[in-house]
Amino acid sequence: MKNTEVFIEKIAEYDLEKILRFLRHTMEKIDFWKKLQNKKTILLKPNMLGAFKPEKAVTTHPVVLEALIKLFLEHQKEVWIGDSPGGSVRVQKVWQETGIENLAEKYNLNLINFNAGGIITKTGGKFVFNISKLFWEADAVIDVAKYKTHSLMSYTGAVKNLYGIIPGLKKSDYHRQNPEVEAFAKVISNLYEVARQKVVLSVLDGIIGMEGEGPSAGIPRNFGVLFVSEKASALDFVASRMMGFSLEQLAYIKESIEKDGITTEQIIIPKEWENFHFKNVKIKKINTFLKILAYSPQFVKDTFVKLFQYYPDFNEKCTLCQVCVRTCPMQAMRVEKGRKHPLINYDECIKCMCCHEVCPESAIFVKKSFLAKFLIK
Repeated sequence: MKNTEVFIEKIAEYDLEKILRFLRHTMEKIDFWKKLQNKKTILLKPNMLGAFKPEKAVTTHPVVLEALIKLFLEHQKEVWIGDSPGGSVRVQKVWQETGIENLAEKYNLNLINFNAGGIITKTGGKFVFNISKLFWEADAVIDVAKYKTHSLMSYTGAVKNLYGIIPGLKKSDYHRQNPEVEAFAKVISNLYEVARQKVVLSVLDGIIGMEGEGPSAGIPRNFGVLFVSEKASALDFVASRMMGFSLEQLAYIKESIEKDGITTEQIIIPKEWENFHFKNVKIKKINTFLKILAYSPQFVKDTFVKLFQYYPDFNEKCTLCQVCVRTCPMQAMRVEKGRKHPLINYDECIKCMCCHEVCPESAIFVKKSFLAKFLIK
């Protein structure tokens, strides 16, 4: 196995020309365009966690995406931008608040909603993953992540950004079933093993990142760096170490490096960054609730799983148009005579929330138990 390079550039602000220059030079150095010569559709997979404005530093900044768009259009590629935000917020609102919608209009691009369009089931380790079909339809994927601390997993970057290819609230199911850090690390690393075959490049936006109560409630920090690598695991190893983490603290990155078949000794970075660490990064460890849960007896964990419930349901706006019935990838809905809305088979429902996304009447909402209301925003 040959060495894996992680490229790092000091960029203090979102200067489109500086970002373009760095990306162009890096792509030329790794002979990137030759590798993409037979690939037409390129999916940019940013971090679109929720409906946050770019200055909040929760989501990938649109200027970083714009630089990538310009480069791919220069090489006559068709560019898509796609993600599935967390929680139950509508994707349209996320596109608007994060500035991605304006970007798509400016360059006439396809915005891909992973919460609609169906799923493909893949197995990774002991886990069965329902992954957006649209993710697999692209010829190649560029993982465009955000540099942040994380209240549960300590750090989040390129590897965990791929969690967004799981549509809708199905993402929350894996959290519910694997509440401990070690168990959830297995979810992330096994999903990475499944998805990495599509990812040809990872870019990490650390120009303005986040520290503290990440991934969404932390404090923006000007780290002033942009990272690029062909392997997300190598990129995260370098970027997390610069924040002050050791590999032993980040099981999912350690496992992802192993799945990539490389060692840390094979990860090469520019000499000027070899011993660099950001000073006094505010790192928020696992929140108190999850700490208690992690060290609780099994019956407490089982009770948590039972009480942490959420599912799609109908309100009085339903007109029985049956768009949801036709859209459901699991065919978990049916219309019965005398009912005012379709009947949902919750044993078949995977909580992808495709129905919620496509409903023209806003007649479908996420019904949550008390505990789910507390944990899912």
